[in-house]
Amino acid sequence: MRLLAIRHVQFREGERHKLLVDAQTGIPLYYPSLFITTQVRAGGLSVSTVQASLTALKVLYAWQTERGINLEALFSTGTLLRLEDITSLVGFTAHPLNEARPRKTFKVVRLRLRAGRAVTPSVVHVAAQTQFTRLSTIAHYLGFLAETMRAGRTCGLADSAVGEMVARINAYRPKLSQLTSVDRDEKGLDLRVVDEVLEYLRPGHPQNPFADKQVQHRNHLIMVLLRYLGIRRGELLNLRVEDVDFAKSTLSIVRRPDSPLDSRRYQPLVKTKPRHIPINDALQKALSDYILRFRASFRQARKHPYLLVTHKAGPTQGSPMSNSSFGKLMTTVQGIAHEFAGIHAHAFRHTWNYDFSCITDAAGTMTPEQEQKARAYLMGWSETSGTAVTYNKRHTKEKAAKAALEFQRTLKRR
Repeated sequence: MRLLAIRHVQFREGERHKLLVDAQTGIPLYYPSLFITTQVRAGGLSVSTVQASLTALKVLYAWQTERGINLEALFSTGTLLRLEDITSLVGFTAHPLNEARPRKTFKVVRLRLRAGRAVTPSVVHVAAQTQFTRLSTIAHYLGFLAETMRAGRTCGLADSAVGEMVARINAYRPKLSQLTSVDRDEKGLDLRVVDEVLEYLRPGHPQNPFADKQVQHRNHLIMVLLRYLGIRRGELLNLRVEDVDFAKSTLSIVRRPDSPLDSRRYQPLVKTKPRHIPINDALQKALSDYILRFRASFRQARKHPYLLVTHKAGPTQGSPMSNSSFGKLMTTVQGIAHEFAGIHAHAFRHTWNYDFSCITDAAGTMTPEQEQKARAYLMGWSETSGTAVTYNKRHTKEKAAKAALEFQRTLKRR
């Protein structure tokens, strides 16, 4: 069995790319590489989308190994997937990748008794969205492969037959219901917990989990930026010193994909629209202190423009803060107390939106339409995007609850 791996590639000009390779030889697979380069990456899609596409192709190749077929050889003879092949493939994509590997032997599953009835162990399935994405990519790839194998050959693959196979695979994709058991608004943080986190991470706090004073200042600045601006993790790690305009009191969010100045293997990306966010005096002082007092003390930090840097002694000291370092920071914060377990960067974004709704409602200075436009700009969304509604569900539900109670009280008085 040939093991496959996803290799991360960074070109001299800064462009990041990924390829599906033979894990033993390191040689890229020809047709998957051609597909990713011409169909996915050429469309301007992000590296994370390329990663998801390659993961889907890994599942496909694991399936073909288990099935005992060779897709390239099959298509070159003018034969496409049969209905039983497609249903088998669909079932295979429903399992996690570590389970979606060729199985050499079958084993007896032991039944367990529960309340006098025999039950089998539960089977782990991936989320419906994951399977939907996998099947979409696989259908696209198989259509591409069939067309490529047909080019210059008289193998008898008709356009209608290829299109029918692709449509049939897409038809088996799971239905993505808009109704979920847990609303996204529930991912927001309790405001009391947010205040406690900021207090614990305050430089000099006796229970601050970070011993180094410089690290304390950097980590507190990170939490303050997440709390007061509601920016994403990628936006935070992508910030440069030049993005802070002290004269205009603004902080800029700028898209810089494949920047040659970014030495990080996995470059943090900005997913939202560019924008200029006003910052108050307290935020300006916190940023100025970190830049002038702490960041400037590292020689390596003078060689790149990124705001947040690594403080740990070693060869990477002063380099741009990586995604993995940010993850370790969040893991440490989550371990401070039991109620901090839900702390993560995106939860601050949900909390910001809830707070923004409460404060603007209380101020009464904006109409709902003006509030929606302001929120969309500050979050980097399109004015016509429905994302604002999703992030504002928590506040909407609270207003609905108050309205329902007031309605009931009015009926009772009548």
